[in-house]
Amino acid sequence: MLLGDRLKVRYAQRHVVTGYLFVAPALAFLLLFGVFPIVFAFGISLHNWNMVTPVSEMRFAGADNYSHLILDDSLFRKSLGNTFVFTAANVLIGLGLALSVALLVNTRVKGRTFWRVVYFLPYVTSSVAVAIVWENLYHPFGLLNRLLSLGGIPSQRFLASVDQALPSIIGVSIWHGMGYLVIIFVAGLQNIPLEYYEAAKVDGAGDWSRFRHITMPLLKPTLFFVAVVSTIGSLQIFDLPFLITEGGPIDATETVVLYLYDTAFTFARMGRASAMSFILFVIILVLTIIQIRLFRERE
Repeated sequence: MLLGDRLKVRYAQRHVVTGYLFVAPALAFLLLFGVFPIVFAFGISLHNWNMVTPVSEMRFAGADNYSHLILDDSLFRKSLGNTFVFTAANVLIGLGLALSVALLVNTRVKGRTFWRVVYFLPYVTSSVAVAIVWENLYHPFGLLNRLLSLGGIPSQRFLASVDQALPSIIGVSIWHGMGYLVIIFVAGLQNIPLEYYEAAKVDGAGDWSRFRHITMPLLKPTLFFVAVVSTIGSLQIFDLPFLITEGGPIDATETVVLYLYDTAFTFARMGRASAMSFILFVIILVLTIIQIRLFRERE
C-alpha cells in the first residue's frame, strides 16, 4: 500500500473515532436513563420488592405478578376496562370535535387567529388548575347544576355518581386536549393545495364531496399521527382521575396508571406495579401496530 493510501486510511479512522467520541455522551445518557431503567423494571416485575429490602435480596416470583394481575386481580381488570372506555371515547369524540373545529377555524372568517388562541389556551393550562375548576363546576351546587336547574333539569351528581363520574372525566379531557388537536389539524388542512378544491368546484363537486374525496384522503397522515398520539396519551391517563376523583366513586374512574401508582407508592408492591407497566406497554404496542396497518390498508 502506498504511503498516500495509508495516510488516507488513518485519516478516515481518526474521523470515525472522533465521531464515536462525539456520540458517546448522548449514547451513555440514553443507556443510563433509557435502556437501564427499562431492563431494571422488567427484572423487578419478576420479583417481589417493597423498596425497603435491598435489591440483592429480592424474592424471585417469576410470572406470578403477571398471572395474578390477569387472572386474580379484579380491580386491575376493572381499571383496564375503564382505561379502554376512556381511550375509545376520548379518541373518537375528541378527534371528531377537533376536526370539526379545525375546519371552521381554517375557513376565511374574521378573527380566526383569535379563535385559534382561544381553543389552544386550555391545552397550555396546568392540569391541576383544570382539575380544580372542573371539580367546582361539577359540584352539586356548582355552575353546571345551576344551569341545568334553569332548564328544569334535576341536579346531577356527576363526580359522585358511579355512572357519571367517568363520562365527566372524559368530557374534561376532551376539552383540555382539543386545542392541541385543532392546531395539528389546521396545519394539515393548510398543507392541502387550494388548486384541488378549485378544480373540484369547477367540476360541480359539493362541500361533502370535496371533504370526502379531497380533504380526508390528503389529511390521512395528519389523522394517523393524531390518532396514535391520542391513543397512547389516553391509555396513560393519570392526572385528571387522580386530581378530580382519586379513582372513585367505587373505583369508577380507576385507570391502569392510577392503579399502578397506588400499588407502587401506597402499598409498596413494586414488582406488581412493574408488571402492570409492561402489560400496558404491550397493549399500547399492539394497538399502535393495528393503527399503522389500518391506515396503510386505507392508503
